[in-house]
Amino acid sequence: MRSLTAALALLLASSCQGFVAPSHNSHQIITTTTPSSTQLKKQPLSRLSVATDINAVGAPGTADLPWSELGFEFRPTKSHLRMTYRDGKWQEPEMVESPYINVHIGATALHYGQACFEGLKAFAHEDGSVNLFRPDENAKRINRSGHRVMMPEIPVETFIKACNDVVKDNVAYVPPYGSGGALYLRPLLFGSGPRIGLQPAEEYTFIVM
Repeated sequence: MRSLTAALALLLASSCQGFVAPSHNSHQIITTTTPSSTQLKKQPLSRLSVATDINAVGAPGTADLPWSELGFEFRPTKSHLRMTYRDGKWQEPEMVESPYINVHIGATALHYGQACFEGLKAFAHEDGSVNLFRPDENAKRINRSGHRVMMPEIPVETFIKACNDVVKDNVAYVPPYGSGGALYLRPLLFGSGPRIGLQPAEEYTFIVM
């Protein structure tokens, strides 16, 4: 209990450290396929390049949206990814179309704020590919935030694959090249298991919306 109290106090005291200005020369090209473990070992995560197969998943910018009028706001898309940590390990992810989620009334995220989030963007390029800006750094940062409030680590490759899968399933909602827009992804990790005492949950939910 004291450990979680201390962790929460540290998070509140240093929350301004959670947002780091991005460098201008680091990005990752994430398209319609996920890099293999061999590719990950051969190249730094921020330099991966994977070929696009538009015929397999569709083209960016094909959703019926006013691309020139988009602001920074929530708009419905096709789906989001959801994954649960239970019995000491991450379960298989699933793509969910409903924007609603059932949460236990005793969830630690509701009572003790055991939660953290990230944000990154997907951009369409002239050749039809879709790029995610340095998702490996977002993975590292959400794990740093989660560690402060005693939440389980999300493997970097798992985080990147989750973001990649969401982009693939929602590629129609990526603003077209030349529009100046981007699809904003919000990875979210929170304690979904019930606890009334001040202690970490036994269950966590990871969402990429």
